[in-house]
Amino acid sequence: MAAASALLAGYASAELEGEVHVGYSSIYEFRFVDFGSDLVEAGADISYDTGFVGLSAGAWYGSVDDSFYSFNELDLYAAVSKELGPVNLELGYIYYGFDAPGTTDTQEVYLSATYNLPWDIALGATYYYDFDAANGWYLQPELSKSFKFNDCLALNLSAGVGIADGLGGQPRAANTPALVGVGRTADGFQGYYVKAELPWEFRENVTIAPYVKYTDADSKLAADIGSRLRGGQDHLIGGVKLTVGF
Repeated sequence: MAAASALLAGYASAELEGEVHVGYSSIYEFRFVDFGSDLVEAGADISYDTGFVGLSAGAWYGSVDDSFYSFNELDLYAAVSKELGPVNLELGYIYYGFDAPGTTDTQEVYLSATYNLPWDIALGATYYYDFDAANGWYLQPELSKSFKFNDCLALNLSAGVGIADGLGGQPRAANTPALVGVGRTADGFQGYYVKAELPWEFRENVTIAPYVKYTDADSKLAADIGSRLRGGQDHLIGGVKLTVGF
């Protein structure tokens, strides 16, 4: 991390920013589905302010070595953003790459909007459209609030829901009536989540952020690949991320 930060810092200017990070999570949870335990992840992000729009790009790598399911994933993404008064808009692209048997690489585009409410509450929503393997959409509205204790320590709270249609990666649970939905997508309401994160910048541009997240999936969504596609499961997830910015 230190070597990567030093290398990228040579290209930094007042408009160019970036970070590298590593992290751990007790569960790899993605859109209310448990894809395995003990996720180890790393990533790098850069952003550039042109004065008219913001440009950003990055890469994320995650590895799961679960007794039931093990795989590696590489995501590549890029976005353009624009502030319009109290509203921030972002249009982006994500490539998901997998190396596990039976998995298929896929691609999404997304559009997000965030509106700043009174009392420093942010209301946001992100619409994802998978135009490749899954050929469906996913919508995630969210409320968030940050409490800043001092220049180094804050508490970030967020809560949201998920809604999907046509995504093959959101399979129906096997405990639905007559098993008619097995192998099909679980369209509609996916579940809700709440999350608390405590970022602490203990050195300049170096932040450690432990977090806890609770998710509760809808009964028709197969929310755990290791439970024979049972639906309606909840998960309590803990993790930590170390970030070096420049």
